[in-house]
Amino acid sequence: VDYVLKPVRRERLAEAVRRVAEQVGDRSAPVNDTSTDQIPVELGGVIRFIPIDEIAYAEAQGDYARLHTATGSHLVRIPLTTLEERWRSRGFVRIHRRHLVALGRIDELRLDAGSMSVRIG
Repeated sequence: VDYVLKPVRRERLAEAVRRVAEQVGDRSAPVNDTSTDQIPVELGGVIRFIPIDEIAYAEAQGDYARLHTATGSHLVRIPLTTLEERWRSRGFVRIHRRHLVALGRIDELRLDAGSMSVRIG
C-alpha cells in the first residue's frame, strides 16, 4: 500500500494511514479510492479522522491544504488539486486557484464591481 521512510514526518505518516484506511475499507478498491468518508489529520501528535462532511472549504498553502471546519482548521500534506479530484463527487468545487468549497456550505454569492465574494456558513 505505502511505506514511510525515516525520519518519519507526521504529515507523511497521516497520508500513509489514510491510504491504508481506504484499502482496508474496500479490498477491491485502488489506493486512490474516493469512497472514504474521513480524512486523517495530525492534532498534537495524535492522528484523528475528520469527517469530510464537516469540511466547509480547503485552502491551498503550497503543497499543503488547510481544511476549515466549524470548529477550527487543520493542515494536511495533500495538494488542493488532489483533494479536488477526490472530493468532486462529494460536492466540492474549485472556485479559485487557492480555494475548494463544499457547495452545500455556500450561504451567499455576491457580485460587486466585477469581483465575486462567497460567504460560507
